[in-house]
Amino acid sequence: MLSLHTFNPLFLLNKYRTAWLLAMLFVPFMVKADLALLTSHEPPMNFERHGKVEGVITDYVRLLASHTQHQQEIEIAPWARVLEVGLQRPNTLIFSAERNPQRERSFHWIGPVMAKHWYFIVHQDTDTSFHQLEHFKQLEDIGVLRADNRETWLKSQGFNNLYPLNTLEQAYKMLLAKRLDAVLTGDIEHAYMLAQQPEFKRLVKVHYVNTAYSYLAISKNTAPSVAKQWQDAFNHFKGSPELIKIQQKWQHKLTRDLTLHEGMFELSKPKD
Repeated sequence: MLSLHTFNPLFLLNKYRTAWLLAMLFVPFMVKADLALLTSHEPPMNFERHGKVEGVITDYVRLLASHTQHQQEIEIAPWARVLEVGLQRPNTLIFSAERNPQRERSFHWIGPVMAKHWYFIVHQDTDTSFHQLEHFKQLEDIGVLRADNRETWLKSQGFNNLYPLNTLEQAYKMLLAKRLDAVLTGDIEHAYMLAQQPEFKRLVKVHYVNTAYSYLAISKNTAPSVAKQWQDAFNHFKGSPELIKIQQKWQHKLTRDLTLHEGMFELSKPKD
């Protein structure tokens, strides 16, 4: 039997007015929600120095943000945490995220902004003649960045000898101290490490592994209009004088040629 108050007009008016008020409370936050900008410590792309986040892609993101309505402060955290937040929280842009099948449907992809060539590096005193990927499965510990695409990719290739760390700098120091057997790194990170810390020149590249492309990624539940703003900004600044200025700045810091093609940076191969 239906309750009598179901047919009470005043009850219905109060019921729907309450629902309408609750909906209106959330509308401003859905429409005007700030876009969080998150990255990890991965120099020279993104890193914190003297309390300020900087880097090649950090400069890139600030340039694009100037063309959108989202100019919040960039926050830095371990990559595993950045990825977790990007997967779970709307209105979040994370960078730089390498695109892979596991992540494909979880983000709006903007970019790519960086091509990275992966290499195994070892201590110069290491006696190894490995020339195939499978050979590196014989090592005891390979340093990788935690939750990074390189870790995911090696696992997909059957590697179970990985040693995840929060920063590549930690991995380099452990390799230098011979507490790791190898590290999987990227060419641009390696160039930066050598430029900043000469002792890392004792760590040498021994095997090319793969090439991956880093993107700006916006969490899936963010409004498509926000992703479109960033895509439009990316398209607008391809080859722009502002982006070329960023290229020249970091090329000087890396003491290596940094190319720019269709909005994507890539480190040139060494001449030696």
